[in-house]
Amino acid sequence: MFTSNHFPLNPSDEEILKAINFLKSRQKENGEIGDPLTTAWAAMALCSANAEMENIPDYLERSIESLDPERATDWERHALAIVACNENPRNFGGVDFVEKIKSFYDGEQIGIRGLLNDDVWGIISLISCGVEKDDPVVRSVRNYIIEHQNADGGWGVSINGSSDVDSTSATIMALLASGIDRGASIIQKALDFLRERQTDNGGFSSWGAVNSATTSWAIMAISCAGENPNNWIKNGKSPVDYLLSLQNDDGSFKWNETLDLNPEWMTSYAIPALLGKYYPVKIYHSSPVETWTGYVRIEGKYETIWEGIVTVRDTTVVAINVSSNQSEEFHIHYPSVLGALVEASEKGGFDCTILYYPSWDALYVKSIDGDSDWWHYWVDYELPMVSCDKCRLTEDDREVLWGYAETWEAHALKISVEKKEVEMNEIFRITVKDESNNPVKNATVHIDSYTFSTDSNGSVEVKISKKGVYEVYAEKEGYVRSEKVEVKVIKKSILLKWIEKILHSINSIIEFFLRLFKFNQLITFLDR
Repeated sequence: MFTSNHFPLNPSDEEILKAINFLKSRQKENGEIGDPLTTAWAAMALCSANAEMENIPDYLERSIESLDPERATDWERHALAIVACNENPRNFGGVDFVEKIKSFYDGEQIGIRGLLNDDVWGIISLISCGVEKDDPVVRSVRNYIIEHQNADGGWGVSINGSSDVDSTSATIMALLASGIDRGASIIQKALDFLRERQTDNGGFSSWGAVNSATTSWAIMAISCAGENPNNWIKNGKSPVDYLLSLQNDDGSFKWNETLDLNPEWMTSYAIPALLGKYYPVKIYHSSPVETWTGYVRIEGKYETIWEGIVTVRDTTVVAINVSSNQSEEFHIHYPSVLGALVEASEKGGFDCTILYYPSWDALYVKSIDGDSDWWHYWVDYELPMVSCDKCRLTEDDREVLWGYAETWEAHALKISVEKKEVEMNEIFRITVKDESNNPVKNATVHIDSYTFSTDSNGSVEVKISKKGVYEVYAEKEGYVRSEKVEVKVIKKSILLKWIEKILHSINSIIEFFLRLFKFNQLITFLDR
């Protein structure tokens, strides 16, 4: 029998092999293990043990439609499973899971305000998807979580809730994943909270009982913090001892000594815990490319300078060394954001001035087409935290936006229209958001010579009285101009309008008789 003195276990150890075989024995032909939720956790468990996924990725893709569009945790858990299966979270089943998770961000936190679990798993899932630790959303949500640590050092499910082991363990993993140092006081206080909650049998309790799920999460948090859970001894027993004591002969794990609840789920938690792993079990890295083809848009001070498709490989640029004031050649050996700009300038026939700062070893875009300073760039509306020559484009990147805005904290506008073809004088809605999908109030929407202002929801209702094709875009001080969207305004013929009215009347008559028929059926049924 395995002894916990050898923690962490190896994937080849009997206990892990039996647990993996149990999960695979419960897998259905369609890839499901238990249910959609459990399948996601099982995928993470198998990944932590370097086990085969078989047809789990196909099942995860099919089950996207079962995710609650209003519940952030559904998408966060699914994203973790997608990465565990070595799939691309930015394009899985036609969904960009990074953008979907970020769509729940309200400028401060993710998901339901007042809850913390969706913020915690938001950080873990975004980091797993390859989002950088200094990403603005990650930083903001991390601060939100830190601000709501309870006096006892733990966290609860909600910001006002009492601390519990499950929430505290997950939060430790989230904060460490986001860049908080293991020695930080906030982490040490959280570990002290866990120590105080360890029970005499070595395990940890939530929901009123010591159980394998809570103990697994505590083990993961302890390992993530750089400590050995075997050194957490209570009454001569460690949490690893307790967890191993709950393994059945078939390899599954019971919930506790008396209840064998959700064995697939409990086993999915136990495997990474015993292996010394923690969430996220895998971090996605985009594959580098030798050639990048994508869309480049350059928004100048007063107008759009250029937009179009470019193909970039390696790039040689001439830049002015700010120390020597001499021109020098620099070769970038990979497709870069700066390379995409240089390629665009050659296609568009506009000039760029580039500076080299030796102290930073970085290239800086001074001017584009005569507009000097205040240039910012985004890749798929993400703000990279490196210089444009160091920002390497990958197979997942689709669009580079260069924008002029006279502020250090620039934002970029995005615009969407309810309909791209409307009838004359038909009311339709236009919505303006920033790069993080937050609504932008008081943005000016241009429709040719007409202008409108957005409300607090970033929206405005408009109508156009003349037919034609109209160019729609948005501007606001401190923001980079939005993309341009075309709206076609048509005038329906009198004959077409009469046909539509007749069809509407026919539908109304049919609906009336269907209701009358159902009513008569009901009366007949009640008379029996």
